[in-house]
Parts: sequence; C-alpha cells; structure tokens
Amino acid sequence: MSTTNSNKPSKYKSLNSIPELSPDTDTDTDIETQHQDDIANDSDTTLASATLLNPHSQACSSSPKSQRQLGAERNDRTESLFTWLRWGVVIFMQFVIIILLLPTSGLMELEDLGLKRKWDGMAMTETGGDVNGLYVPTKHKYTLLMPDEEKFVPNMTDDSNRMEIRKNWDMLMPLGSGSVEIKDYQSYPFIGLPITDDPIRNGSLFEASWTHALHCLYYTVDSYHMLTVSNGTRFGFDGKRNDYHAAHCFEYLRNQILCMSDMTLEGSQSVLNSTGDGQAHMCRDRSEAIEWIESKRVDDIQSIVGP
Repeated sequence: MSTTNSNKPSKYKSLNSIPELSPDTDTDTDIETQHQDDIANDSDTTLASATLLNPHSQACSSSPKSQRQLGAERNDRTESLFTWLRWGVVIFMQFVIIILLLPTSGLMELEDLGLKRKWDGMAMTETGGDVNGLYVPTKHKYTLLMPDEEKFVPNMTDDSNRMEIRKNWDMLMPLGSGSVEIKDYQSYPFIGLPITDDPIRNGSLFEASWTHALHCLYYTVDSYHMLTVSNGTRFGFDGKRNDYHAAHCFEYLRNQILCMSDMTLEGSQSVLNSTGDGQAHMCRDRSEAIEWIESKRVDDIQSIVGP
C-alpha cells in the first residue's frame, strides 16, 4: 500500500475494536449502511473491513447498474427511437412524393387513388383547351395536314355537286353537331350562360368551339360558291343575303386563328418525303374530342349547317 494511504488514520485499531452486533439487529442493513458511509469517507481500511465482515457486499455493490450505465442505456434507447422515427418520416414522405408523381407519369390518375384534382384553369389548360377542365385531352397526333379540294370544295362552275360536298362536311361533325348539355354548368366559374336561341334543342346547351368554327368556315365556302355560280344573285345556305351571319363568322374565324396562334413552321415542301403540300402539325386527337362531345349530346343530328 502506498505511503499516502498508510498515513491515513484507521477507524479501527484492531479487529477487537469492532463493535459486536446484536442478534436482533438487521445485520445486512446495518453493514450496508456502514459500507455506504465508509465509501463516502474514502477509507481503504473501512472498505477492507466491510469486505471481511460481509463477503456478499462486493457482489451486492457490483450487481446493481451504476447511474452512468443506466443513463447510457436510456440514451441508447432514446437515440434508437429517434432513428426509427426519422426513417419512418423519410419513408412516408417518399411514398407521398411517389403518389403525387404517378398522375404526371401517365401510369395512374388521382381519381384512381380516390383523390380529386383541383382544377387550375390558368395553369393546367393547354392552348385551345377547355378552361373549366370539363374536357381534358390526353392524346395528340403528329399529323401531315393535306388539302382535299375534291372532297370539300364545290365545283365553281355550277352547283351540281353542292349537296355532295355538304354531306362530306356533315361527316366532319360529331353526332349532335357539337352541341352538349352541361347540367351543372353553374359549378364552373369560367363557363358562359347556356344557349337559349336553339330552335330545336332544349336544356343547358353549349357548343364546342371547333365545331362552331367549322360551321362558319363552311358558311363562307358555300356562300362564295353560290355567289360565283349565280353571278352574285344567290347566297349560301338558304340563298338569302345575311350580313349579320357573314360578319359573325368572319370575326369568329379571325379570333379563332389569333387565339390558337399555330406556330408550326411551314416550308415549301412537306417532310417525310410525302407528296403534295402537306405540312407537319401537332394536332389534338379529334376522335377523342368527338367521343367526349357525343357522350354529352342531346340528339343524333349531324349537320354542318345547323338548325
């Protein structure tokens, strides 16, 4: 034992100076209490005496976990808990991101997940699309626009093929001639009021813009044809002059063209080694649009002239 420890005063001069314990005394309790006091006094002799008197004390002192060990275990459990929580949040957020990206990938729509997409007319509507979100196109087609004069332009020397040409124009229209019924139109802030002057149809009627424009274009074609073959004495459709209808159609077509502002760059020849004057355009899938219109039609009339 070192010199420093040998100079310390010993609590007991000899083993005979240790007080005898009464049989009625709780030996283990008193010795443990004495042991704790001796540890507090940092007495080597006391530690040795306590060990000699109670051989179980060393096992008892080493059996319970120290405060430092308990604290370390609590910290480990807390850190483990937070690690699981952190990874749980990360996995959950990744799942949410994947769900939100599925509609844009085309693999799944929000409606498939029981969710309803909030329509933002300004941000989500393409050029020439329905700003109310009632019809949202899903397909487009790379198309060579080719002229077909024999099918859609009448003979300018007489009116012998006038009705045949009109029939070809009729077939460009969907069933119902572009008129649709939107019963809950008041739920859509950017839709106009229903058509009220249709002589043969009733209900909350609206018309697809492209069928309206097609009607106006045919009115121009037919009027020019009739004025040509009659030397200016007959007009299109019913043969009567209708300056209001003519002005309406001219302005409607002008606005349509400027609104769409088709930016296809046309050259002197077509691409893909095709013949004729066709130019490559990116077009909406008209069959898809027709399918939607016909699903909301009010009749099966298919007429370019209209009621």
